[in-house]
Amino acid sequence: MTAGPYYPRSFTILVIVAMGVLIVPLASGLINVVHVLQNVVDTQRQFTRNSLAVTRDVRQVGESVSQFQRAAGQYHLLHDAEFGDALERVYAALRARLTQLDAPLADAAARATLARLDRASAALYRTVRPGSFLDSTHFHALEPEFGALHAAARRLQEQADAAVQAKQQALEAAMQSTRERLILLGLALVPLTLLLAAVFSWLINRPIRQLKAAIQQLGQANLAPLPAISGPQDMVELGREIDWLRQRLQALEAQKTRFLRHVSHELNTPLASLREGVALLSDELAGRLNARQRDIVAIMDQGSRDLQRRIEELIRYGNMVREPAQLTASEQALADVVDSVLARHRLALDARRLTVDTEFDAAAVRADRAQLETALDNLLSNAVRFSPEDGRILVKSAPQQGTVALWVCDMGPGIAAAERDRVFEPFFQGAHQPASAVRGSGLGLSIVREAQLAAGGRAEVVDRTPWSTCFCLTWPA
Repeated sequence: MTAGPYYPRSFTILVIVAMGVLIVPLASGLINVVHVLQNVVDTQRQFTRNSLAVTRDVRQVGESVSQFQRAAGQYHLLHDAEFGDALERVYAALRARLTQLDAPLADAAARATLARLDRASAALYRTVRPGSFLDSTHFHALEPEFGALHAAARRLQEQADAAVQAKQQALEAAMQSTRERLILLGLALVPLTLLLAAVFSWLINRPIRQLKAAIQQLGQANLAPLPAISGPQDMVELGREIDWLRQRLQALEAQKTRFLRHVSHELNTPLASLREGVALLSDELAGRLNARQRDIVAIMDQGSRDLQRRIEELIRYGNMVREPAQLTASEQALADVVDSVLARHRLALDARRLTVDTEFDAAAVRADRAQLETALDNLLSNAVRFSPEDGRILVKSAPQQGTVALWVCDMGPGIAAAERDRVFEPFFQGAHQPASAVRGSGLGLSIVREAQLAAGGRAEVVDRTPWSTCFCLTWPA
C-alpha cells in the first residue's frame, strides 16, 4: 500500500500552511529586491560623494598651482620679505591637496600624473622658496617649469574626469545587470509560486472532490461502498459520516424493499380469494343474479382487477430495485412495439375519442422487449388518463446526439415546474389529477425510470411545443 500525501489534522491548518508557503517565495523575493536596491542606492550615494570630492580637490589643485606661481612672483619680483610667509602657506596648501588626492584617485594614469605634479612642485619650490631673492631674469626663466605645473594640473583634471565617467559607466552597467537579475528573479518566482499554488490547490481540492463524488453517488441512489476519503482528519471524519449515512440509507432501502415485498405477497392471498368469490358470483353458481346484483359484481370485479394491477406494480418495482433483471437486448421495431401497446389501450382510447399520432424517424431501438413494452405501457396509460376527450397523443422517435430518443406527449393539464424533479419518485402523485379517473399507485413512472436505467438510458420530462406534457426516453444508439 503506497502512502498518500501528508495532511495536517485540520483543513483550516492546511489552508493556513498553503497560504504561508505561497507567501515565502514572494516575501523572500521582495526582501532580496529591497536588499539589492538598498545596495544600489548606497553605491550610488558613495559614488556621488567621492566623485564630487575628487572633482573639487582636482580643481583646487589647479587653483593652488596658480596661487603658488602668483605668490612666488610677488616675493621675488617685489623683493618683499613679507610675501615669504604667504609663499610658504600657498605651497603647504598645494602639498596638502596633492596628499589628500592620493587616496581617492584609483586610476593609474591619474595617480602617475599626481606623482609627477608632486615631484615637479617640490623641485620648483626648492628654487623659489623664501631666503634669497631671484632677479627678474632668473624668475622669468622659470616660466616653462610653472607652465609644466599648470599642464600637469589640467591633465590631472582631465584624467580625474575620465575616471569619474568610467566609474559612472561601470556603475550604470552594474545597475543594468542588477535590473536584469531582478527581472529574472521575478520571472523565476512566478512559475515557482504557480507550481506551489497548483500543488496546494490539488491537496485542498482532492478531499473536496472525493466528498463531492461520494455525495453525487448517494444522490444517484447508488448505495455501493464509498471510496475512502484522504485528507485532513476533519475531512476524513466527514467522509466517515457520509459513509454512515450511506449505510443508513442502504438499511432503509432494504427495509422498504422488504416491506413492499411482504405487503405485496400478503395482499395477494386475500385478493385471490376475493377474485375467486367474485368469479363464482359472476358465474351464478350461488344462484341467479338480477341486473342490480350483476352491476355490483361487475364493480367488485373491476375493483379487484385494479387492486391486483397495483399489487403487481409493487412486486415489479420491488424486484427491479432489489435485483435488476438481466436484460436480453435486441433490435426492436418501434412501430411493432407501439402497436402492440396501443392495442391494450384501444377501448380507453375509443371511449375518450383520443387520436394517437406516430412518427418513427428512428425505426428501431436496441432494448429488451418486455422492458420496452413496460415503459411504453406506463407512459401511454398516463397519457390516456390525463388527456382531455377528443385530444391527441404523440409517439415520436428520432436519433439524437448518439442516442435514440422516444417521446410520448399529451395535451393534458401538464406537470408543474416544481414537480418535474419528483415525478419519477415512488408513490409520488402530482397536484393535477383527472377528476374522473381512478388515482394510480404512483409507481408507473418509477418503473419507467428503473427500466431505462437498467437499459443504460434515461427518462426525463421535456418541453415540446405545443404539447403540455412530454416524456422522453433515450437508449444508447
